[in-house]
Amino acid sequence: MYRVGPLLHRFLLTGAMMGSVLTSLSLPSVALAQWSASDRERLASQIDSASKHLDSSRFPSFDESRGTALNSLNAAESFFTRQTDASNAAAWLDYLDLGPLRDAITADESETDVARRAIDLRYRLVGTSPGLELSRLTTLRRDLERLIEAVRLRDPQRAETLVARQMEALAEKIREMGDHPSAEDVSSLNAVVGLLIASEQAGDFVAALGNQFNRPNLAVLVSESMVQSAINRGVNQSRPVRDCILGTRIVGSASLNGMITADVLPSIGDVRVQVALAGCVTNKNTGYNGPVVLRTSGVGSVNVSRMLHISEAGIRADNAFVQASLSTNIDAIEHRMRLVRRIASKKAAEQKPKADRIAVEKLRTQVGSQFVEQTDTATAVAPPDVLANVRPVLTRMSLDEPARLWGSTDQMIFIDATLRRTDQLASVTTRPLITQAFDAAVQIHESAIDNAMTPLLAGRTLREGDFEEIIADAGLPVQASKTADTGRSVLESSTDDDSGEEDDETPFEIDFARLRPIIFEARDQTIRVGVRGTRFATGTRELKQAMEITAVYEPARTQDGRMLLLRKDTVDVSFPGPSKRLTMSQAGLKRTIQKKFAEVFPEVLLDQSFTVPMTSKLESLRGRVFRPESVDAQNGWLSVGVAAVN
Repeated sequence: MYRVGPLLHRFLLTGAMMGSVLTSLSLPSVALAQWSASDRERLASQIDSASKHLDSSRFPSFDESRGTALNSLNAAESFFTRQTDASNAAAWLDYLDLGPLRDAITADESETDVARRAIDLRYRLVGTSPGLELSRLTTLRRDLERLIEAVRLRDPQRAETLVARQMEALAEKIREMGDHPSAEDVSSLNAVVGLLIASEQAGDFVAALGNQFNRPNLAVLVSESMVQSAINRGVNQSRPVRDCILGTRIVGSASLNGMITADVLPSIGDVRVQVALAGCVTNKNTGYNGPVVLRTSGVGSVNVSRMLHISEAGIRADNAFVQASLSTNIDAIEHRMRLVRRIASKKAAEQKPKADRIAVEKLRTQVGSQFVEQTDTATAVAPPDVLANVRPVLTRMSLDEPARLWGSTDQMIFIDATLRRTDQLASVTTRPLITQAFDAAVQIHESAIDNAMTPLLAGRTLREGDFEEIIADAGLPVQASKTADTGRSVLESSTDDDSGEEDDETPFEIDFARLRPIIFEARDQTIRVGVRGTRFATGTRELKQAMEITAVYEPARTQDGRMLLLRKDTVDVSFPGPSKRLTMSQAGLKRTIQKKFAEVFPEVLLDQSFTVPMTSKLESLRGRVFRPESVDAQNGWLSVGVAAVN
């Protein structure tokens, strides 16, 4: 009479789609600091104490790390020569270029030369190119990182002094921090945590700090209304009736008119959705009992509900709860003899209560079993793997798979995720409550951006065009590389350099800083994004100096209700550290940087609506247009809510 299965399929696909946009769980709440003054003093005292009890014997051994790295080099080369065809092996070995590091190790070159070549190779092993997730390459990358740290700590006495000073400086910094540490604060904490893990020092402090900064830093939310739009629908079905009750053969038809609805309920660890059918049943039947014919009509109601528990592990369904009622009227008793009609009428009145009970139970059993069958079909669907496409990219970028957990409130479903490696920190604050209505929303904390980008870009040199290649290899949409009117790259300047120096269309390259190479800050309703570099060059011109290239955006709403992010002022190029007077050539290069990054950081963001393709598996979403409806930036969290416009 009705079908629930396809509707539940749509809901599951919705969950999978939203989950892939990218947990330990935290329910929506106001962003509360978990970094009190007492917490800071406790941790500062703990690291102060640990700095006085360092054990240099735990530092990684250069000789041991060098031997391990050499074995990994040989194993990687052997893998490609033995496990792949000749052309593929040649291509990989040409890209990896293992020779310089192997030569440096076997020729017993200086530790500094070994480290430099290890760093170069490690950069080639981190990216988004398919294949970098191979276990042989991830093992080689891990061993190279160990070798690099061993060189850093090769002199035990000096290294112990270095680590102690870093710990003392960190203790002072922690005491100076506020309840809501800045992105720069967290990045500094990350750097020292990485040093302590590499040197195997202060394990208790590292664990305590990690527990403090352990809150999710990513979230995807889907409103109950979106779930309902995929599942809710009217039911208007008719079926023939062929039955026999108390010896009377019944022939006729029955109709069910009602609604299938879904309600999201609070849950931690999975999503709870109660799917229900509420309907009105009518029937018009003819009963045959010997020569007597009975004309009957009935009206009743049926209510069926079943709780579904949905997570990445699959779908578990509770027992169905079914209620039914039916009132039947005998409209006419037909027989050519009046006496027979009177006897039949009396007999029918006597049997009617029992017949009604039987009819109600049949109705309850039939509708309930059909409802269970349909929902069981939905539970047989393979659980959505929300990281199926993302998992290889994470491995290539030297990132761990985010911890995540599905949950729901009475208003939404959500996936809270924590993106961090063991040597990284997540958020110290819970994600803020989104106060405006939305169909779907994404919330991202500053730490998620820093944790994702630092392993990929820290200390690395990228050339113009490499950005698009990285995005394409990651399987993300790439902005057109040429504009329709000029044919220039989107990263190239659309105007000439009035300094009269080298043409600004010359591709540039930039060396990213090792600490916080990508700047992302969401504070006080402004979003500051940018890059931090140590060198910028284009053509023959070069600026070798610490620099920050940033743009600040503010939320704004247009007259037609669209929400945008508008760039405030021009792209800013600043030079942290001691002030130095730039030469005329360097000043001209600064203007070039501003021009080239003016298109990297456009004047308007979030100005485009998104239309769900007609090829989408989600029938209820095909062709629907979504656009941003709310933007909120506070305490390190950026929250963007979108809503359907059709």
